[in-house]
Amino acid sequence: MLDVSNCAVEEIPKAVQAKFSGGYIVDSDGQKVDLSDPRVVYVLPEPRNSYGRRLVEDLYASHNKSVRISGETNASTLNYGKKICSGRECLPSLAIAGAVLRDIQEHREENEVTIYTTPIDQHGPCQNGAWPVLWETFAKRLNVKNCLFYQTPGYHNNYLGLDKDFIAQEKLNFVIGQYIIEARNALRCTAEDQYSALNDFEEITDKFIESVRLKEKTIKTGLLRWAKEVAKIPLKAKVEETAKILIFGGLNLMFDHYPIEEFYLEKGIITKVSDLAEAMTLLLSEKIIKFGLKKGLLTPKEQFDESLINFSELSQQEQKEATKAKRSKSVINFLDTQCKTYRRIMGKSGLLFDSYVEIDKLLEEGHQHASANSMTETPQIVGRFLYSLKEQIFDGLINLGTFNCQPAMNSQAIIRPLANKSEVPYAAIDCEGPWISSNQKRLLETIAVQAKRLRKKKNGFL
Repeated sequence: MLDVSNCAVEEIPKAVQAKFSGGYIVDSDGQKVDLSDPRVVYVLPEPRNSYGRRLVEDLYASHNKSVRISGETNASTLNYGKKICSGRECLPSLAIAGAVLRDIQEHREENEVTIYTTPIDQHGPCQNGAWPVLWETFAKRLNVKNCLFYQTPGYHNNYLGLDKDFIAQEKLNFVIGQYIIEARNALRCTAEDQYSALNDFEEITDKFIESVRLKEKTIKTGLLRWAKEVAKIPLKAKVEETAKILIFGGLNLMFDHYPIEEFYLEKGIITKVSDLAEAMTLLLSEKIIKFGLKKGLLTPKEQFDESLINFSELSQQEQKEATKAKRSKSVINFLDTQCKTYRRIMGKSGLLFDSYVEIDKLLEEGHQHASANSMTETPQIVGRFLYSLKEQIFDGLINLGTFNCQPAMNSQAIIRPLANKSEVPYAAIDCEGPWISSNQKRLLETIAVQAKRLRKKKNGFL
């Protein structure tokens, strides 16, 4: 059992770290390993939803590649993280470190060449901007051969041996999984017979995932069939007339939303966690914002508008930066189009109720109160709150953060006076992990009562 809890770096003999070189991996013994080698295993240490996880596992298998994907964050995962972390790290950092260490100790084979990926490749002021240095230190402390830590697909590493279409589909599969959960949550609160309905829903979803795995259906044709079958499940109430709550926040959402989501579902309130695509496009927007700011464009609306930049007048260095920004904008446009398409197809089930919002619109809303040029999650979180008020889809809003995440704390300070002027119930919750305290439950209970009351008012019963 690997124990690094009380070890200083200098006390452990240094092992040669595996690395990327010229489109290959050079292992700890100095041997070249092709990225198509069956010993290469990809590990996604951030928690992912069960439906998306199955779709992505099948995607890797269809390309003869091996992958392991973390499940929900729990106390055991965080305890693993404490073996190597200081305790001052944010929850995502602690949870990912714990998931990596857990994978090494419980799942990794001795002859593997393991690539531990990261959901973030950012260089902004948030704690995650220090993750490359953090993982360089962790690699020395763990002293494990043939592991590559903190890897993001890019030109410098031959995209980890994965082509761009593959990477895009991987991301979209996780988004689709989240949309399936949105539908399941709506069904759970509106079904005529909850037990029978959820059994039917799981059976229909299993058939969809299996049909894609066997290549009997494409994702889109499979979802069309899925939506048609799900729409047949009897409902006792209309989705649009049922109380709904949105859990929103930053990257921490995927690590700690579970108990709050379950709390409201048990009370018959349809609960949704902010779209994963919002976090993806926020990260992709970094190069766009930075280049726009360099050219004197101060707002997200201006920075995302390519017509405001005269590319013929750019210097050679600026043209390189502009190319990267345009490439990011192209990827964002692709994700926007695909997400809207999938939501439209799945919407035929009658269970999807939210709308897709482009990241530039969220940032533009939030920028009025916290500069998007800060390159943190604060303007996105504030923007999501303000946009939700405008759309009037949700009857309650929960801003979920962690106490040592500065962008989350900033968003709470900004939103509080704005929330006081709105009739939509709002609460800010700080979690140290996927659990809530008794006092937090009482606060959530208050929001539940207020959300149901507001929904009755919207329905014309008050």
